[in-house]
Amino acid sequence: MEYNDLFKNHYEKLLEIMNQIKVGIYVTDGSGVTLLINDESTKAGKLTKEQVVGRNMKDLVDMGFVMESVASKIMVSGKEESIIQHLGSGGQLFVTGTPVFRNGKIEYIVCTERDLTEILSLKDILKEKESKELKLEKEIEYLRNTSFEVTDAFQTVDMKMKLLAEKALRVARLDIGILLMGESGTGKEVFANLIYRNSSRVGAPYIKINCAAIPESLIESELFGYEKGSFTGADKEGKPGIFELADKGTLFLDEIGELSIRMQSKLLRVLQEKEIMRIGGKKTIPVDVRIIAATNRDLKKEIDTGNFREDLFYRLNIMPITIPPLRERRDDIALLAKNFVYNFSKKYGIQKTLNEDAVGELKKHHWPGNVRELENVMERLVISFDGPEITKFQIGRLLSSEDQSADLIDFREEASLDQMMEDHEKQILSEMMKKYDTATEICRVLNVNKSTLSRRLDKYGLKSKS
Repeated sequence: MEYNDLFKNHYEKLLEIMNQIKVGIYVTDGSGVTLLINDESTKAGKLTKEQVVGRNMKDLVDMGFVMESVASKIMVSGKEESIIQHLGSGGQLFVTGTPVFRNGKIEYIVCTERDLTEILSLKDILKEKESKELKLEKEIEYLRNTSFEVTDAFQTVDMKMKLLAEKALRVARLDIGILLMGESGTGKEVFANLIYRNSSRVGAPYIKINCAAIPESLIESELFGYEKGSFTGADKEGKPGIFELADKGTLFLDEIGELSIRMQSKLLRVLQEKEIMRIGGKKTIPVDVRIIAATNRDLKKEIDTGNFREDLFYRLNIMPITIPPLRERRDDIALLAKNFVYNFSKKYGIQKTLNEDAVGELKKHHWPGNVRELENVMERLVISFDGPEITKFQIGRLLSSEDQSADLIDFREEASLDQMMEDHEKQILSEMMKKYDTATEICRVLNVNKSTLSRRLDKYGLKSKS
């Protein structure tokens, strides 16, 4: 069967098949006359089949329907050609034509079309999407740079503390010295940790030194190290100091106000020259260490009394952060207390909660020891009383005396924990028996049932109340 006969006899079937292909297809004969065009081609070219079929592609060019014909190019070159075809309607098509030969002559030209208008539109959409993604990445980076890592150790609802945290995080990445000031137990080390975790030196060494805990005779060797044989009792191989170990990292000097004037002078030289010399050494060792210092002293007063070097103070005090005492941020008391109760309950395997009346009692206290005192009190409350709840009475009893230790049990070195807890429990029950008239009242205050109270009273030989 001749190709033309096959084409003519099966035109409808061929068109039906071609309409299933989601790419524009049109077919011309060897002279460029359009024989067949599928639905996708009419959509892409904005022309009906009646306008195209039977017309020579040259005529369509002359009439302005298309600017150029790939079929015309193939009739000249005799090979596959591709063009970007500009339509009279303003659209653009990417057209590829392939010649079909018979007896050395072009019998058909089969062309496929892809609508560039849609492709360019998709390209614009992708470009816009990429632009939005880039913007989003920049926003994420900005938020990453302006946010801070929050952990269980840093918890606050107080606005002053939040503003201080923001201040700390702003300077954390600037790689400058920071001086943390505040009363003992306010959380200076928590701030130091926060600054380190959000600094450019995170992952590098982070060493903490309590200057008050190291004897004066050892502080120099601890900070700067020593060479072998430099003094009696020295390691025969010598020893690197804290500054060498912290190189490229961060050194937290807590209680820096406890350093002697002599050691302050040596520390100042390290900060100025960025080098140290070991005890017994003959050469300097360069060090790159960021200093975060902390003190509970008023260093300006210490300067006035001659106990602290003014030049060292200004070298450390590039960015001061003064942390307020707990009594000035009472809204944090409930948050911190509940967190401590949760942690200590988990630690000791005891189920405890803190009721709202108890929270109110905590807020009345002055907390001279700040967060550290609160943590200590909550641990004592968790282990010292029966019942699932820590009550207002328990807290009041623990905090009522000016000398807490007198109100608690005597922690004898020879006594076991069980013995001390029993002594404490007996003391509490004895006082409750004096204060309340009935066992029902005692059970309500201590949050225990009558059978438990009865067993406890029998254990310690105390007379049960009705």
